[in-house]
Amino acid sequence: MKYDYDIIVIGGGSGGLVVASGASSLGARVALIEESDMGGDCLNTGCVPSKSFLKVGHTCEAIRNSEKYGVKSEIKEVDINKVMERVNSVIETIRPKDSKERYEKMGVDVLKGRGIIEDSNSVKVGDKILKTKNIVIATGSSPFIPDIKGLDSISYFTNENIFKIDKKPKHLIVLGGGPIGLELGQGFSEIGSKVTIIDRNKNMFSKDEPEVGNLMIDVFKNMNISVKLNSKILEIEKDNEDIKVFIEIDGKKEVVVGDSILVSLGRNPNTKNIGAEKIGLKLDKRGSIITDLQMKTNIKNIYACGDVTGPYQFTHMASYQASIVIKNIISPIKSKADYSYVPWTTYTKPEVSHVGMMEKAAKEKRVFGKSITIPLDEADKSVAEGDINGFLKLILGKRGSVLGATIVGEKAGELITIASIAIKNKMKVNDFANII
Repeated sequence: MKYDYDIIVIGGGSGGLVVASGASSLGARVALIEESDMGGDCLNTGCVPSKSFLKVGHTCEAIRNSEKYGVKSEIKEVDINKVMERVNSVIETIRPKDSKERYEKMGVDVLKGRGIIEDSNSVKVGDKILKTKNIVIATGSSPFIPDIKGLDSISYFTNENIFKIDKKPKHLIVLGGGPIGLELGQGFSEIGSKVTIIDRNKNMFSKDEPEVGNLMIDVFKNMNISVKLNSKILEIEKDNEDIKVFIEIDGKKEVVVGDSILVSLGRNPNTKNIGAEKIGLKLDKRGSIITDLQMKTNIKNIYACGDVTGPYQFTHMASYQASIVIKNIISPIKSKADYSYVPWTTYTKPEVSHVGMMEKAAKEKRVFGKSITIPLDEADKSVAEGDINGFLKLILGKRGSVLGATIVGEKAGELITIASIAIKNKMKVNDFANII
């Protein structure tokens, strides 16, 4: 069979771009298919705009707290249109790095349209059918919109349209207390909106160490952000300019009244209408593509990476999995994904970062030695900078090796890398004692 390409990549987000550029640089003939904007969720509706927006919110909060450092200042106005103009200008500044033109200069054929898999060696784009040795699915994920009574009768925001908002909410109701909901909820509170966060979990930061949620609930309460945990959303109703959200907490019914809603109740993998069912691609109950640690699907020459497969829906995870895909297609020496040292950060203020094993998991696997917790108020630099609302927690194995770490603090997302290196290289705490 004559092949048009060595690899066809479906999806131009973080994972797809890494596969396309990496494989092309190694001499492979690569086509990249994207039906929407290049750069995927991270550039257009996720990491880049959210962090740009949070910079504004955290700046506002710094101004409000400046008097304790001897600086008297005040916020006269937050112009939401100017805020979003800056957010979108940041996107446009970065866009050339992910552009069609840049990837074509690398030797990648970039095709606009929906890629539909016809069989294990064929992908249809528009009226063209392309032949390929390998297919990589990197179609990402989209906001999960639940079947809540009344939700479809109102206008609501998700991460896909919140950065086009042109009026600052008076009272933003956030459905979901995951990273998106917590980050944006806090950000809107910092620019002056009243915020209520509704979550079904009993604790905040339910995927982190329990100490995190205990600390952060106090942080949010001190910012006058209302957090309603262990809540079941019953119904949503429009009442003139108001939006009413009816919830149930511990058997008691309440109503939360606001003027705007942000839906952040998780993500759905984008596996519909790409030909997955037609070719017999195995999916899990959520619709994610099932792969092995080589990122192979049940069809030997079809791979998947990023949000569409999981198990972690992070940009850096998509890039990591993409590197595994490249090695396994191009190199005779096969590579497997290792999820034992995956870091993640929620960019609230303070930041919350984690890598490796939690204490509970270490005990369940019988590898737990002990844990060490150091409050930030014991570190002189943290005291000097006023960054005392947080801690470092290390999970150690029976022989002193670092198994996991949690950091809560202003620079947690940067510091966590040291712990990630320690876990990957099986380092012990004593190994750091000799580092100058």
